[in-house]
Amino acid sequence: MTKKYSYILAITGASGAIYGLSLLKALIEHSYFVHLIVSEPGFTVMKDELDMFKGVYNNEDKAKNSNNGNPSISNFNVKQEILNAIKLNLSPDSNIGTDAAFNSYTDMFELLDEKFLESKIASGSAKDVKGMAVVPCSMGSLARIACGISGNLIERAADVVLKEKKRLVVCPRETPFNDIHLKNMLSLYSSGAIILPLIPGFYNKPKTVRDIVDFMTGRILDSLSIENDVYERWRGYKGKYNEK
Repeated sequence: MTKKYSYILAITGASGAIYGLSLLKALIEHSYFVHLIVSEPGFTVMKDELDMFKGVYNNEDKAKNSNNGNPSISNFNVKQEILNAIKLNLSPDSNIGTDAAFNSYTDMFELLDEKFLESKIASGSAKDVKGMAVVPCSMGSLARIACGISGNLIERAADVVLKEKKRLVVCPRETPFNDIHLKNMLSLYSSGAIILPLIPGFYNKPKTVRDIVDFMTGRILDSLSIENDVYERWRGYKGKYNEK
C-alpha cells in the first residue's frame, strides 16, 4: 500500500462504530492514509458494541497518556485492537492476520487524541488532506460542528475542512430526529457538508450484517468521490417488470 492523499475519519459516540471501522478499512485499501480520531464516547461504544479493549484500554490509561505530552495513543496497542476488530467483524477470510498485512495496515493510519488540537489536521495548511467523514456522528458532535465550536480535534478538523471548501461527510446515527437535529443538519448542509444518515437500503438483498455495513461504506466513499465496488449498486429493471 502506498500513501498518496489522506482523509480524516472521526468516530463519535453514536451507535454504529462498525461503520467507522469499515470506512477505515476501505480508505486504507484504496491507498489513502487516514487520520483517525475517536472521541471518548466513541471508545465506549466500540467497547460495548464490538467487545473491544478488554485489558488494553481504559480511561485511566488514556488520562495518563494524555498527560505525558504524547499526542498518539497507539502505544497502548489500540491500533492493533482496531485491526483485530476489523478482521473479526469485516474480513474474516482476509490475510490481515498475517504479520506483513497487519503491519501494512498499521502504517496507513495514525490514531490522534481528540484533545490534540496542535495536530497538523487542525490547520488548513495540511494540503494532502482531501476530506473528512464523521462516522457515526452523534447529535452532540453534529450540533457542535454546526455551531463552529472547536472544543476538540474532531470539531476543529471539521471546521477546517469546511472553511477550506473540502468534502465533509457527516453520518448521523439517531432516530427519530427532532427539530433541533434537523436544523443542525440543514445548517451544516448549507455550509457545504454532505449529510448522509446511516440508513441502509435493501435492494441488494443483504444476507449478513457485513453486507448492510458495506452498503453504507460504499455510499460514503461515493460521497467522498472515491471510486469503489464495495457494494452492489442498483442496476434497474430491464424492460417491463414481470412478477414471478
